[in-house]
Amino acid sequence: MSRIYEALKNAQEQRSKNEISGRDGLGVMDMPERRGGVRRDLDIDLTVYGRRVSELPFLEHAHAVEGNSTGGLFLLAVPVLVGQDLFLINNRTSQEQLCRVVNVRARDPQTNEVSVLFPSPNPEFWEIPAADGEK
Repeated sequence: MSRIYEALKNAQEQRSKNEISGRDGLGVMDMPERRGGVRRDLDIDLTVYGRRVSELPFLEHAHAVEGNSTGGLFLLAVPVLVGQDLFLINNRTSQEQLCRVVNVRARDPQTNEVSVLFPSPNPEFWEIPAADGEK
């Protein structure tokens, strides 16, 4: 888990070096909040690492249901906040991806639908070919 902790810590340090201030906690990457293309249906198990509001780390198994080269939507039981950084691992391919939460919506009392954006397009994370208009 130290590798994941280091990735999240490095993201925070990079923001500090770039003099991004006025935002507390781990997790605010500067990027647009618009989708880069149409999302496709997915059926992929993920491992999600992050930090709770209390700063305690968490590991949660999640299920991705939609995605494109710039982000995706997955189901998560742990509460997360918009702007928070998460570290994803695609359990099928072991690919890793840092992302930012851009929307959280309650699906039922135990599950949230979490929408995330990647810092740069990465269609390989979901193993989907880039469509026309996607980068």
